[in-house]
Amino acid sequence: MRYWILKLSSILFFIIVLKTQSNAQFINVSHYENKAQAYAILSAQFSKEAYFHAKTVKNLIHIKNNCDTGFVFTQLALEYADSALIVADKSSVEAILVMKRAINYQQNAKLLFQEIKNTQKTKTSNTLVFALGNAVDDAYLASLLFDFVEDSVNVEEKMETKPRDVSRLETDEFSFMTIKELFGTRLVEIEDELTNLEKEAINKEGEDLIALNMVIEQLKKEQVSFSNDMKNSGDKLVSIRNELSEEMLKVVDATIFTTQKQGFYNENVPIPLNTELPEGLVYKIQVGFFQNQLPEAHFDGIFPLASEQVDNVYFRYTAGSFSVYQEAKNALLEINKKGYKDAFVVAYFNGKKITISEALKFEIKN
Repeated sequence: MRYWILKLSSILFFIIVLKTQSNAQFINVSHYENKAQAYAILSAQFSKEAYFHAKTVKNLIHIKNNCDTGFVFTQLALEYADSALIVADKSSVEAILVMKRAINYQQNAKLLFQEIKNTQKTKTSNTLVFALGNAVDDAYLASLLFDFVEDSVNVEEKMETKPRDVSRLETDEFSFMTIKELFGTRLVEIEDELTNLEKEAINKEGEDLIALNMVIEQLKKEQVSFSNDMKNSGDKLVSIRNELSEEMLKVVDATIFTTQKQGFYNENVPIPLNTELPEGLVYKIQVGFFQNQLPEAHFDGIFPLASEQVDNVYFRYTAGSFSVYQEAKNALLEINKKGYKDAFVVAYFNGKKITISEALKFEIKN
């Protein structure tokens, strides 16, 4: 008993400390009759907090502090994921599998936070961001898939009889959050971060100043993106097709690319079709041109994917989204190794296809 009291006290201490470092608000478990769904949402929200710290680590800003804070956010995300599995109805087979997948990403993220903190090297920071982005995606998806738990007493029995790492975090009171509020909260955080970084930049020079300016520029882009999202976001959590295919995929950095991601796309989260390209210069890898739409399995782990219907007949499939030609070339080599020998790099500027030579001129100019 003393062990559990100490453990709970430790977790609650972390929550209190983290709430002083984050403006984020979290859902109140008591507002949800389906507790598994509520815990899955909380797991996603804490994963998202960890994700923001992972992005800052990537830009060499306060590595130790951000690794420590991100690690604890990830640990709390794991605790809530564990709670979701404990109270889940056994009929929620798909949700349980997706929640376990989120847990794997969260466990990997913890190890990566520790590695980056210990080595002070950020070569694995993209992998860390990728892992937490996936954890957010999967935890939110699991929350939508969990079947209704009809008997609240049954939930209490499960909480009492099954072993778990922590006790009664659900008794903590958090204010209700909607997606719209989440965007608004993040905008406030960005404004505060920009103010602090711009003050810090005054006394910096050389490589330190360049690094800070890169972070500031990235935050300003994120600020514009979230402002646009708020205009179109209602007071709701997430709808599977629209939010997971569009909003939640934005969690993952545009530059993230892998050939080892299986099982992400399915009938509920399809490969995006005819999506609007971002402004500016974008390189993508054209994987193939087919007469029919193809399942994810055909692409053997290549991620992210997009498709475009051409002449209402054919389907062009592309992978990745890169702002630098060399990054696209590196991705092409990985795709070639998968057997797609005919794949090649394509370039777009403001949504229109251009030649590689034109793209390189834009890249050099900017």
